[in-house]
Amino acid sequence: MKRLFLIIAFAAALAVPAQALERTRELADDGDRDDWAAGATCTVLYHNTCTGWVFNWSGWAAESLIGQVVDTCCPGGSDLLATDIRVRVGSPAGYGFTGSIAVSAVDANDCPTGSPIFSQPYLPEGDGWQLVNWGVPVPSRFVVWMTLGPADSNPVSFRTDHPSVGPSGPEACGTCYPGDRVNHSFTYGTATSPTCPGSPFDDPNSVCHAELQWEQHLACSVSVEDESWSKVKSLYR
Repeated sequence: MKRLFLIIAFAAALAVPAQALERTRELADDGDRDDWAAGATCTVLYHNTCTGWVFNWSGWAAESLIGQVVDTCCPGGSDLLATDIRVRVGSPAGYGFTGSIAVSAVDANDCPTGSPIFSQPYLPEGDGWQLVNWGVPVPSRFVVWMTLGPADSNPVSFRTDHPSVGPSGPEACGTCYPGDRVNHSFTYGTATSPTCPGSPFDDPNSVCHAELQWEQHLACSVSVEDESWSKVKSLYR
């Protein structure tokens, strides 16, 4: 896939800082989505909205690259069933706003590497949780990443958690999760000017980076009991 090779070819390019994006806060509203918590399935999520506030990120350049690195929650082999993505404001239907979303292995810098395991068209539409179906085998560590469409002024807004103090409640970083939480969400520049390593979603008022509200649903080759599933899932909050 040419875009993936561009990331490697431009590995030395300067990172596009996440601060250049527009960031607004609002109260968290998880909305409705499917419950995957059963027997041989498990869900990986890295966001934590414990204090009730989130950031919405907008102002994306054409063909922006966005991704989340995932460590599988299965004790053995696994298939990625689907990804839930929280979209705040979706792109309109029509030419120029449809991009692509892919699953790939990652290199030592947490960048997509090799040929994608699977890729499909993607239009971030609607306002709420958007389900992307996969049904593909994945390694123990992989990345789900997207390329936004080529149209300028893409109106889409993606949601992250809110590590710093909001208008109410305590700071999430160091309260709801540790201050040294490992980052999994990145921007990788654009298809024409990709960057590696990627840039985290910076919250300038916190030592913690923000995590995308993306949730990865996996099917395990070895059944995950309900109790141990809950323990595994809690590790990623």
